[in-house]
Amino acid sequence: NESRLLAYAVAVSSGLSVAASLLLPWSMLPDVVDDFRLANRNSKGHEAIFYSLYAFFTKFAAGISLGVSTLCLQFAGYDTGACRQPPPVVYTLKLLIGAAPVACITTGLMILVLYPISEDVRLRNKLALEELRMISEGSCDTEDWSNAAENSGINII
Repeated sequence: NESRLLAYAVAVSSGLSVAASLLLPWSMLPDVVDDFRLANRNSKGHEAIFYSLYAFFTKFAAGISLGVSTLCLQFAGYDTGACRQPPPVVYTLKLLIGAAPVACITTGLMILVLYPISEDVRLRNKLALEELRMISEGSCDTEDWSNAAENSGINII
């Protein structure tokens, strides 16, 4: 029964770590693009740059982590043909599989706490982007914009 509880705890923590490392950054990216668009109103069409830079740095970080882990194992004395490895290799593997990912995910979650785009900022950005779209289409006057802001319940500063 204890092993089943341990398996559930490991499954939940694995799911949280996958969400923190893969799903959260992809879900944050559209908000970042919208925020950049509002901060740089004359700049258009940078979505592809954001997405490609995110994909590049994700692949780059994966390559760096593979290189670092290979170097750590080499320094620990890993022998590719041996069935039994020396104790430093076992210890290094424990660190690479256990402590290092936990430290990286915890650091990422701490950075996420400092993420500047809250739900209020996201809604404010959404309204401002709608205003930009209406202005670019030429179908918005200031009265329409103030009515849209009042109906949404958001105070625009």
